[in-house]
Amino acid sequence: MQTMNRREFLQQTALIGSSILLPGCLSGQKQNTATKQTKPNIVLIVSDDQGWADIGYHSSEIKTPILDKLAKTGVELDCHYVQPQCTPTRVALITGRYPSRFGPHCTSASNEQSYPFGTLTMASMLKSQGYETAITGKWHMGSKPEWGPNHYGFDFSYGSLAGAVGMYDHRYRLNTPFAKTWHKNLKFIEEEGHATDLVTNQAVKWINEEHKKPFFLYVPFHSVHTPLVEEDKWLKTNRHIKNPDRKLMAAALTHLDHCVGRIINSLEHNGKRDDTIVIFFSDNGGFIGRYEGNNYPPPDPPLKDFSSNSPLRGGKSDVYEGGMRVPAIVNWPGKLKPQKVTAPMHAVDWMPTLAALSGFTPKTDPLWDGQNIWPALTGQKHNLTKRQLYWVWGNERDRIALRKADWKILKNELNAKWQLYNLTEDPYEKNNLAEIMPDKLNELIKYFQEEKSKDSM
Repeated sequence: MQTMNRREFLQQTALIGSSILLPGCLSGQKQNTATKQTKPNIVLIVSDDQGWADIGYHSSEIKTPILDKLAKTGVELDCHYVQPQCTPTRVALITGRYPSRFGPHCTSASNEQSYPFGTLTMASMLKSQGYETAITGKWHMGSKPEWGPNHYGFDFSYGSLAGAVGMYDHRYRLNTPFAKTWHKNLKFIEEEGHATDLVTNQAVKWINEEHKKPFFLYVPFHSVHTPLVEEDKWLKTNRHIKNPDRKLMAAALTHLDHCVGRIINSLEHNGKRDDTIVIFFSDNGGFIGRYEGNNYPPPDPPLKDFSSNSPLRGGKSDVYEGGMRVPAIVNWPGKLKPQKVTAPMHAVDWMPTLAALSGFTPKTDPLWDGQNIWPALTGQKHNLTKRQLYWVWGNERDRIALRKADWKILKNELNAKWQLYNLTEDPYEKNNLAEIMPDKLNELIKYFQEEKSKDSM
């Protein structure tokens, strides 16, 4: 995929700038700046390890009424891609660039500093446009305080610097130097409560504060990553599920859904809902098969068949669709009409899209791999169906893939043969066409090599 040139970026910025004016903000009308907000607030919510079938509108057994309603009244993104694991997706989201551009340490879960100081991030970009910025939840792009979010454009930060935590213990893996990780503004703290509730409490508290500027709130939940620990009230809501491990996952999903509802309610309560675009998606596909447990502070029970990406193939850390195609929603009352968008999108797209929404114009080429997807969200003409997308997972490029238009090539293990799929005709990747369509395979390999040449690995 080619990087958007400056002329194209300015044209798209101009287009989007004319399409997001709030009520009464029509061109030529004098505005009362004390009461009218011309830039949207942005609430970006990311769940953790939530599979394709781990949401109500994809599976009737799952109780997520809040997320289902956001999808029904907003834009359901039916082909929203991420990276196959947590750190890579977060890097892609926050920088607008594929994680392999920064080096092998960014292509799988990592506690190292992901990208250099001074890298343009979503927070620093929006802050330059007058936004107040905050993160409540999981950072995992540098697990030491000196690499934390406050060094990358966030005014306020809270949650874990590292990855998953004990839900009541709030520590990361105990056999690492990053076990102590729960913090507020990079100062370690001790608290009581379930991590999902604590992250939500802080998000709601931050929304409830007086904001004289537009705000950007990033809420990367730890849920529904293991360890799964839930109260009886969430388990009882899901008593219809017989598999106890699947029931536990469903309870965590219902709990997460409830907390998303609390964030939406706080926007409503503060009169901010109509001025706020809410974005939601999972950071990667669900964990499939058996989870052995005892990786995080207890309780961390072993689980089997608890998450589901059905009917997609594969799961977390795979470059099959089940590892990278995730539930995703965008909701903005009065600005985005309810619809389902089937065009391919990726986490790297949110950086250029929010740049356009906020009026940001880069002074130099930001080397973004993403595209402005706003035209597709608003039903306008777009060119996303023919686009090119690229994935690398693992320090040794263990798993790799590229999609261009309907076609996808992949290797899901090191030194494997290339596989080729037509995703329009075969979305569940059952029919490998590599041997019978060598010309198409070689064509896509050429595009893959072009993308690979841009990597720092």
